[in-house]
Amino acid sequence: MPVAEAPQVAGGQGDGGDGEEAEPEGMFKACEDSKRKARGYLRLVPLFVLLALLVLASAGVLLWYFLGYKAEVMVSQVYSGSLRVLNRHFSQDLTRRESSAFRSETAKAQKMLKELITSTRLGTYYNSSSVYSFGEGPLTCFFWFILQIPEHRRLMLSPEVVQALLVEELLSTVNSSAAVPYRAEYEVDPEGLVILEASVKDIAALNSTLGCYRYSYVGQGQVLRLKGPDHLASSCLWHLQGPKDLMLKLRLEWTLAECRDRLAMYDVAGPLEKRLITSVYGCSRQEPVVEVLASGAIMAVVWKKGLHSYYDPFVLSVQPVVFQACEVNLTLDNRLDSQGVLSTPYFPSYYSPQTHCSWHLTVPSLDYGLALWFDAYALRRQKYDLPCTQGQWTIQNRRYHFLSSLWLPFLPPPPSLPSSIVTPSLEAQVPNLRGAARGASRGWGWCQACCP
Repeated sequence: MPVAEAPQVAGGQGDGGDGEEAEPEGMFKACEDSKRKARGYLRLVPLFVLLALLVLASAGVLLWYFLGYKAEVMVSQVYSGSLRVLNRHFSQDLTRRESSAFRSETAKAQKMLKELITSTRLGTYYNSSSVYSFGEGPLTCFFWFILQIPEHRRLMLSPEVVQALLVEELLSTVNSSAAVPYRAEYEVDPEGLVILEASVKDIAALNSTLGCYRYSYVGQGQVLRLKGPDHLASSCLWHLQGPKDLMLKLRLEWTLAECRDRLAMYDVAGPLEKRLITSVYGCSRQEPVVEVLASGAIMAVVWKKGLHSYYDPFVLSVQPVVFQACEVNLTLDNRLDSQGVLSTPYFPSYYSPQTHCSWHLTVPSLDYGLALWFDAYALRRQKYDLPCTQGQWTIQNRRYHFLSSLWLPFLPPPPSLPSSIVTPSLEAQVPNLRGAARGASRGWGWCQACCP
């Protein structure tokens, strides 16, 4: 029995001895594996850092695009205007665009205009400019220019602001002895600078007429018949100018029974849509003669050809006329008959940029009311705040639609006002007319005191 148990003890001790010797070797191998894994992770750290930087950079680019770049979207702001040059005088050579005098003067004037704009803080936004015509007196340059400005600054650079900046620049160099580029050849009059709002569409319309561009000056007391359009051209522009203190009246007479030509009249030197006085389309049988008034001494007329014809479909003539007021104060006598005539300036045939007239009427006492008659017109009570397409009359704060029957005269029942009103107030508001809505900007009537 003792002999049989000894090997078991020895064997157990031997096994135990072998396990104690193997344990340090396994721990060493595990430590090596951990170190290898750590070294592998360390090798990946630069890659992770690079990926993180790429993500941050992408996020930054996206933020800049949506928050920064989007806010700096650039838009084209177009301006039109004119300026006077005191040391130059107008000559007839400058009316012909094909003449060498016109090309030479245009090049110098455009250079001067660009230098003037870039001398101010507007120079950062300067894009392009052009001088397209000249006028009478001390040489008057008519031009347009484009500024490329951030969209959020659009309202900050109105025509008034731009004009003020340019005038300020001109005034700052009047008495300066320093050399100023834009004063090298031209002495620009700060008081003669005019800046108006325009659009890319306006410039395109102007450029389409330059092949048939005609400048005419008409003196006081003169009636000037204009040369007809060039039938080889699709569009023509008449640039009209008169004495400074008068306004121009254009007379249009249709000569054909039918045509599809279009004529548009503007209150400035070029076809600016916002300064449109009126436009007429086709040869009007109802109005064979139309008269159009500008608000001042400058007007532009644009013709667009309809059907081809060897005959002029119209005749144009222009003359300067004196200003007529569109406001009247009338006091009626204590008698029951027609006592006063109220009319828009130069009635019966005209279109004018002046779209608001006021008449204030006073009756003798509270014992009298007031009756109004309108020749060839009718008034209809305005309902539901609908717009008046042919003009609006306001009588004692009550609005009426102005309805025209110009070619079929009649005498509608007179609108009567209550006798308690001593000083009735009448106001006529007439929109700028376009297309077929013609005739509404003219009107006249008469009034009388009547028994209540």
